[in-house]
Amino acid sequence: MSNVPLVSVNLATVCIESFTYGVFFVLSISSIWLLKHRHDHINKATKSAVSTIYTSPMFLGAVALLTTISAHWFLTCTRLFQAFVHFDNGTDPLLFYADLRQLTEVVKTGFLMASLVIGDAMVIYRLWTIWNHNLYVIIFPACTLVGLTVCGVGITYQFTQYTIGEDVFISAAGRWITSDCVFTLCTNVYSSVMIAWRVWNSHRSVKSYGGGNLMKVLATFVESAALYTSWTIFFFASYQSHSNLQFTAVDVWPSMSGIAFMLINTRVGLGWAQTASTFSGISSIASGNNPRPEQPYPMRPLAVNITREVNKNDDRDNSIELDKHVTRQGYIDMI
Repeated sequence: MSNVPLVSVNLATVCIESFTYGVFFVLSISSIWLLKHRHDHINKATKSAVSTIYTSPMFLGAVALLTTISAHWFLTCTRLFQAFVHFDNGTDPLLFYADLRQLTEVVKTGFLMASLVIGDAMVIYRLWTIWNHNLYVIIFPACTLVGLTVCGVGITYQFTQYTIGEDVFISAAGRWITSDCVFTLCTNVYSSVMIAWRVWNSHRSVKSYGGGNLMKVLATFVESAALYTSWTIFFFASYQSHSNLQFTAVDVWPSMSGIAFMLINTRVGLGWAQTASTFSGISSIASGNNPRPEQPYPMRPLAVNITREVNKNDDRDNSIELDKHVTRQGYIDMI
């Protein structure tokens, strides 16, 4: 595996990263549109003219990821033309790709690290929101995020000091790369486990009182976390085995981070949009605005009186009601 030609790996990288970037781009645009649509719908429902969507952390994170990952993909394509057209008239692409001190490679590495930092920051933000803004829960991932940022700066700087012929696997940058993988893995595994535990615990509490099913919420987080974690492990394994496949793994890494992030936004946003449309359709039928109602029978107002007796001394019941509210509200605010 370590004998994979460097030029062949970079050619394959352009194809694979272009494919994953296309998936990310579609998810990103859909996510941003759904966030904007949700905000407009809430403003319309509450008759509020205040627009805060452009300062929302999730909206800013989505736009920032779209910017950095797009720039990384653009530089990957640019380096392809440089290697086969401009550098020595395209006669020596191997020498071009072997020189990691090239300006385009250094800048591309900077965008790579920026994408990982933004993605991890958004994961921590989700954790903080789900846990009802509990600062103690995010102390550990905040520390690993700082470590990731420092490693990102260190890797980018080391590439500016790279000399042709130096082995990237045993160079000074290698220590930064290893630390980078460890920090981002710790952040994502810890945050995903804590979010999953919170949702699972709330699901058991809410289910005992006849609440909604939160397993779809849990599955959304687990699938996205598994996607990003698997690719990170693949890159770490290929790097530690001194394989040139690590060049493909590292260049596709930003797109995989963006896909994992946007999958949650898009899936939750589509679910919210479907729910909003359902309620909107019911409102139209009830108000008589729908010229062709699908309901074959006349609908009459239905009043339901629900009486619930709660013992004020029952701390368990009060805590369950609070947990149910916090989890649902946190999940809504998170997107």
